[in-house]
Amino acid sequence: MRPRKEADSFLVIACDGIWDCLSSAESSTWVRDALKERKADEPKEKVVGDILDEIIADDANNPECDGTGTDNMTCILIEFD
Repeated sequence: MRPRKEADSFLVIACDGIWDCLSSAESSTWVRDALKERKADEPKEKVVGDILDEIIADDANNPECDGTGTDNMTCILIEFD
């Protein structure tokens, strides 16, 4: 267990399908940037949706697909006030 620090602004909880595609550092950078760029009228869920859209395999039936982005993907984003 790691105590929360004042600078912590969010927590990403995700299944292995996400971590097969992104490192913790990559996901943190992605979320931090997306939260800064999010428009006021955009739902918070859009951040997670955009991540999933980016990392999902384009075509799982393509013979060149190595399987990355084809596993189940569950992601929860918790923003701290």
